[in-house]
Amino acid sequence: MSTARSGATDAPPTGPSDASIIEAGRRRRGRALEDAILDAAHDEFAEHGWEGFTVEAVALRSGAAKSVIYRRWRNRVDLALAVLERANVPAPGASMDGHGIRADLLEFLTGMARFLRTPFGAAVRGVERDGDVDGRVSIFHGDAQVAIVQDIVDRAVAHGELDHQPSVLAMNLGHAIVMSEFVRLHRPPDDDALAELVDTIWLPALRHTTRSAPGSD
Repeated sequence: MSTARSGATDAPPTGPSDASIIEAGRRRRGRALEDAILDAAHDEFAEHGWEGFTVEAVALRSGAAKSVIYRRWRNRVDLALAVLERANVPAPGASMDGHGIRADLLEFLTGMARFLRTPFGAAVRGVERDGDVDGRVSIFHGDAQVAIVQDIVDRAVAHGELDHQPSVLAMNLGHAIVMSEFVRLHRPPDDDALAELVDTIWLPALRHTTRSAPGSD
C-alpha cells in the first residue's frame, strides 16, 4: 500500500485538476451523481479496504468534487455507511416462507458471515470503530431488532413454531454474537459455529423469553 493511502489521511491525490473534476461532476446531477459516487466508493473499498478509503480517492475516481461529496455525506464514515447499506443485501431466501425458523435463522447468519468475509467486512469494522455512537440503538431497545429477524419470528409464530413473541434482546442475540466475534477476531464464525449458535443459544433464547408489554419497562 502506498504512503498516500496509509491510514485515514486526507492528502490530495494526484490526477486531474480541481476544475476538470468539478466540470465532470456538473454533467451529472441528482441520483445519477450519487450513484457514480457510491460506485466509486464501492470500488475503493474493494481495492484498498477501510484503511485506504478516503473521500479524496472517491472524488478522483468518480470525477465529483470533494465539496459535492461533503454536501451529501459528512465524512468518510457516512459515505461508507451509504455504500454498506446498498451492498448489504439479505441472505438469499432468508425472507422467504417455507424453510422453518431454524433454517431461516441459520441462513440469515450465513449470509451475514459471507458478507463480512468480503472486502466490505473491514469497512463494517471500521465504521463500528470510528462511527458516531450517538445515533446507535441498544440491542435491548424495542426498536433495535433487524427487520429480517422480525419477519422470521412472525412466520414462526404464525406457523406454531413459537407460541409467543420473544424478547427484543433474544431476537438480537444471534447477529450480536456474530458481530462481536468479527470485531474481536477480524473474522466471522465458521459454518459449524453458526449452527451451534443457532441450536444452543439463539433458538433456546427465542423459545424461552417473552417480549415485555409496551410501557412495562
